[in-house]
Formats: sequence, structure tokens, C-alpha cells
Amino acid sequence: MKLFKLILVMTFLTIAFSSVIAAEGFMATKDHIANLKNDIRLGKIQVGITRLKGIREKYGDAKSIKDAGKKVTYDYGGLKIEFDRIRYWRKWSYDGFKKAAYSDKIDSLRFDLESEEIVGENIPLSKILKDYEEPTEKAETDADGALSIYYYGDIKMVFENVITVRSWQAKNLEVDKSDGILGGK
Repeated sequence: MKLFKLILVMTFLTIAFSSVIAAEGFMATKDHIANLKNDIRLGKIQVGITRLKGIREKYGDAKSIKDAGKKVTYDYGGLKIEFDRIRYWRKWSYDGFKKAAYSDKIDSLRFDLESEEIVGENIPLSKILKDYEEPTEKAETDADGALSIYYYGDIKMVFENVITVRSWQAKNLEVDKSDGILGGK
């Protein structure tokens, strides 16, 4: 019976560990990097449009990744891609479990939301912070496509992390050409 329990636990741990590795993605190989360079050359990777999560899913993670808040840099060796991280407003609601807060800025936000003065899906967090100041509480995430939540008292505002290509720089982008540096912005 002890042997059965041990095998059962080992099987469970193996399955759990395998799914964690699969969720994190994979490292880019030389073939993946060559495909990425080719897609850049063909114009399939577009500044301001192509998302980080799409690049990670198709080509894998770079050996060197630098995350500096609003800017993420993937360095594949002969190819360096910079991304911008922007949080865009997606929806708002009242959270009955939070205590209402009152200030001139929060009252103004409440009025603007209820009267639909704030509309659209591509309103950046920076504009909300500029107009209504810091939230009373926040739960931020950094992953592309993940949601961050900001509370202004009982007002719950949900923002999506959107990480898109800002620029790229590559060596040997052209097949069998000189080792010049090509870049895109």
C-alpha cells in the first residue's frame, strides 16, 4: 500500500511539474530565431501591433529578457526587440465589498463613469492617473494580456496589459548578406 501511495504521489508531482514548465513557455532555438528574422524581413512583425505574447508563443523566449516597467527588451543574440507596456482600460463596476471613498477627484471619476464621459477601450492608465490621481488600492500584473485592477474606493477599474513591439534591431537580417545592422522603428 505504501508503494502504491508513493507511486501515486510521484505521478502527481511529475504531472504538476510538467504543466508548470509548459505554462512558462519555451526557449527560442536557432530555427525559431531564423523564422522570427524572416518574419521581420517580410513585414509580419509590426511596430505597435505585434504583441509580446504572440512572439513568445510562436518563436519562444529570448536568452536575455529585461523588464523595466513600461519597457521590455528581448535579446535573442543577433536580434533585439523592444516592447512597450501600456495598460488599457477595459471595464468598470462598483465593488460592494469595498468601502466608498469620497474626494473631489473620486467624485469626479464617479460622475464621469456614470454619465459615460469616459468611453472607449483604449484609454491608457496614464490618462486616468493624470486626471484622477492615484487609486486607493491596486492589484497589478505584468504579463501581456493579463488584467490589473485599480480601486478608487468602491469603484473597480479593470485594465489589460498590452505589450507591443516598439522597435527591433538585427544583425544578418537578410539571408546570406553582409553583417550590417538593420533596424525598424
